[in-house]
Amino acid sequence: MPGLKSRIVCTKQWRQSPGAGANLEETSIPPLNAVLQVMSVFMPTENETGVGEPGPGELPFRSPLFGLLQESLAGGHKDREFLYFEGKSYSFAQVHELALRLASLLAREGVARGERVAVYLYNSPEFVVSLLALNYLGAVVVPVNPLLKKDEISHIVHDASAFALLTESHLLAHVAPETIDSLHFHLVFNRDTSVETAVENAFNSPAGSIRINVAALEELDGALPRPSLALSQADDAALIVYTSGTTGKPKGAVLSFGNVAYTVSTYPTRFHLLETDRLLGILPLCHLYGLLVVLAGALRAGASITLMRQFDADKAALLLKERRITVLSAVPTMHQFILLSLDKLGISLPDLRLITTGGAAISLELLKQVEETFSVPVLEGYALTETSVIATLNPVDNRKAGSVGPGFDLLTIMIQDENGAPLSPGKTNVGEVCIAGPCVMSGYWQNPEATAAAIVNGFLRTGDLGYLDEDGYLYIVGRSKELIVRGGMNIYPREVENVISQLPQVAEVAVFGIPDRFMGERVKACIVLKPNLSLTAEQVQSYCGEHLADYKMPRTIDFVASLPRNSTGKVLKRLLS
Repeated sequence: MPGLKSRIVCTKQWRQSPGAGANLEETSIPPLNAVLQVMSVFMPTENETGVGEPGPGELPFRSPLFGLLQESLAGGHKDREFLYFEGKSYSFAQVHELALRLASLLAREGVARGERVAVYLYNSPEFVVSLLALNYLGAVVVPVNPLLKKDEISHIVHDASAFALLTESHLLAHVAPETIDSLHFHLVFNRDTSVETAVENAFNSPAGSIRINVAALEELDGALPRPSLALSQADDAALIVYTSGTTGKPKGAVLSFGNVAYTVSTYPTRFHLLETDRLLGILPLCHLYGLLVVLAGALRAGASITLMRQFDADKAALLLKERRITVLSAVPTMHQFILLSLDKLGISLPDLRLITTGGAAISLELLKQVEETFSVPVLEGYALTETSVIATLNPVDNRKAGSVGPGFDLLTIMIQDENGAPLSPGKTNVGEVCIAGPCVMSGYWQNPEATAAAIVNGFLRTGDLGYLDEDGYLYIVGRSKELIVRGGMNIYPREVENVISQLPQVAEVAVFGIPDRFMGERVKACIVLKPNLSLTAEQVQSYCGEHLADYKMPRTIDFVASLPRNSTGKVLKRLLS
């Protein structure tokens, strides 16, 4: 696994030697066998063969998510409930069989190891089965957020050079015909005749892409030849997850099978997940928190997960009670709305034993409120898409309020000053949070310049500001980037600015985040109009609604005479907020 070893640099635990934080040369590469031990569950057995056999000196690697499913079957969970969705239950064995059937269909259509396949679905059994089937084949999963609009979807599909698209009828209408035409095929679940007709009529001509309709998962053909399990390399791409870009267009963070294996091998152990746990899947599976923490956590533990198609606080409160949920993972905004719904509906949750929060900073006030309401520990963590959604997490038995916890094993959390020099632990030593270890992405898809800027000397530069205490616990105090976090969803101002700038009346625009009691932040735009032209806030929002996901919509719009600037011409957004 030479590629993985070369990427795991400078990963000595900082918290094990807090005083050594002044010299990059003191950091060291962990023994490769330590990494292999963590990921050993994904090495194939002596009897296991598959496509993509390794070359000389390389180690085979079983696709990690499907590997977890196999481990659950082998561990005696075959007939236990794994998935519950809208009144229907699926056992581990049923999901395994459906994933193999879908893998057979996808393989027949040409999906193979390394092919990139976009998955554009809401939380559903179809999403889970698609993910596992693609993982079985060694394909690269490209999740597409169902909240995105046509332009955003087109960018992801074209930038990733996707071979195929897996979606459903209600979502297909949001995919541009030229985007469909660029695909080898597109598979549509849960065919709805009325929606399908409208979509096909909108195309006006037969699409160049082959269309495959699957009315229901249970109708997948079980007689198709079964492809062999793909044996990949740890450095092979497993996921390309698009993150909002500072230059206006989302960038694809490439996560390897090794990255994914590290995350799914490590998280459940600090959560202490049990096979008797019941998790609630309210986080979108197109985001890594929902995918690699909640879904994969349930797989690893042999636990059950109840999926919600989309988050609704009242429905979530009822499911928490009816399904006797024991573990709840959510972003702070979701926690806040669930508290309100539980109070309104008069619901108590005696089965709940653990809560986790991430995706955005949680206020100490809300953290205290959640803990007092449920009398269970609330674990706050910190991570990025670029770190495979794993970096730090407060341990159950040694939490520190206000901290996001210490780093996971084999990771280094380092604080750098503006010149790139490491800072020692201490509240006054605030700098940029940098992370190294087997969680760090391979890079940005087909973007070496952005990769080189993000990963320096083996450390990912997060753009977040923080400090470490003497015990190695990380505290986040702000952001050096202009990222807006609304309800756990990341928004880069430049992307919104680029859309608003397309309006012919707009001369200049500055977008930034302002505090929001419930959502954490909301988007505000300050607009300078061209002379003698007029524009209303409603017109701006209507235009943004056609080109941006709703959560990126500017909720507050001010029209100003000019934008304040410094001596170099940079807009001073802090003076506008």
